[in-house]
Amino acid sequence: MTFDSTMKFSTNMSRAEIDAKLPELRKFAEAADLGEVAKLLADTAGVAKPELEKRITRCLELLGAKDEYALLIDQLDMLLINLRNLK
Repeated sequence: MTFDSTMKFSTNMSRAEIDAKLPELRKFAEAADLGEVAKLLADTAGVAKPELEKRITRCLELLGAKDEYALLIDQLDMLLINLRNLK
């Protein structure tokens, strides 16, 4: 994930697609020295939907809408929207 890439914002992702995206976001958080965010995004396979929603929401709170994390924030927002859309 790079800052010069264009983000495709999807609102109909499957749980498998969401789960596949999380390791990428965790690596990004680690690279940005966001240890607490990276920890929340680790070991998410099989985590219940409500717990995953809590973790992503907490990540967004920790990031605090800082411009330097805009791409990560947008990706997390997208995953949260998709989690809430899952049946």
